[in-house]
Amino acid sequence: MKATQVKTRFILTEFPNKGGSTSFRVSGTKRDGTRIRENYLDRDAAELRHTALMLEFRAQPETARLSRATWLSDEQIKLAETAFTLIPDPNTLLLAVTTWKAQGAAAHVATSPSADEAFTAFEKWLDGAPDESGNNICDLRPLSRRSLRNRTRPFVNSLGLIKICDVTPEQIERYLGKLDVSQTSKSNDKRAISRFFSWCAIRPRQWIKSNPAAVVTIEKEKRGEPEILTVEQCEKLLRAAEKNGTAAYIAVSLFGGLRPFEVKRLDWSNVNLVDREIRITAESAKTGKARVIAICDTLAAWLERYKGQSFQVVNFDAKFPALKRAAGITTETKDTLRHTAISFYFRQCGSYGLTAEHHGNSEKIIREHYQGRVSTADTATFYGIMPTEKTP
Repeated sequence: MKATQVKTRFILTEFPNKGGSTSFRVSGTKRDGTRIRENYLDRDAAELRHTALMLEFRAQPETARLSRATWLSDEQIKLAETAFTLIPDPNTLLLAVTTWKAQGAAAHVATSPSADEAFTAFEKWLDGAPDESGNNICDLRPLSRRSLRNRTRPFVNSLGLIKICDVTPEQIERYLGKLDVSQTSKSNDKRAISRFFSWCAIRPRQWIKSNPAAVVTIEKEKRGEPEILTVEQCEKLLRAAEKNGTAAYIAVSLFGGLRPFEVKRLDWSNVNLVDREIRITAESAKTGKARVIAICDTLAAWLERYKGQSFQVVNFDAKFPALKRAAGITTETKDTLRHTAISFYFRQCGSYGLTAEHHGNSEKIIREHYQGRVSTADTATFYGIMPTEKTP
């Protein structure tokens, strides 16, 4: 850890995080013995906190102050000193104040809590506590709750001592700009932060008048076509899966087109082999909406052959690389199975609507990414891959 600024009682240090970003720590001890150790992702917020602590520490008792003709109270004098420390030039400071009165004051809410306090209340709501009105219990799925918490907390920590109503779009943009992650991940972080501010804005809280994240835009990452498997790779993958106890998982992914987390949450109670249907519950679906998937003849044969084999494969992430090697697959993502399933399904039925409904996608996605990816002959071969027969 490298110290960037050293003072009598409080120091500001910077240190690298595991993800490659840099954090800033303010640490020291107040006059009353209270120890301070606070981390920030934003340098400006850390320097602001460091300055405030130093001014508080250096503040002299009333009797030690010089006698001056002023109508300001001691607290107001300290605030003025802080302001001049941050903006030494009087003209620039006056401009900053008048600009805030003209633009920022309209968004300021007197009863708004600090960003930390707002996030603490948000976390309690995510954990199932009713909001201030006693109603509006969080009904988000556990995965969504965890994502909101993990993506929003670092941002709030970067804000320092600030009311939630005073957060600006520029602060959000600076935070996102410093993240060493993909554009897709930044977009997901932005959506989580925006969800947090929306929660702060609605009744009964109304801690902010507008959502500052609503005007923040993230440039989309350019994506190529999703990778799909060849018919030969599909057959090799299924044969390898038959040998290591993952046949049900692979079959429902390839011939049903389920997402990886949908398969992991699938239970045989949701598989109706009599009526040839698989029900994806709202809790398991990415969109939060339940859907029913028709079981084709090929998938029916695989499910009948491996009926009862758990979809929740123990140590699947450790077994999947061996399956890929056996099939000569080099792609990194397990979503390739779903991409392959959608491509063959569309070629077989030729309908954007049916393909989108079956796989929980939009027709636009099907049209842009999955049409014309496989041939009619390969499709017939794909759906002709059957499980090995049981040995007597």
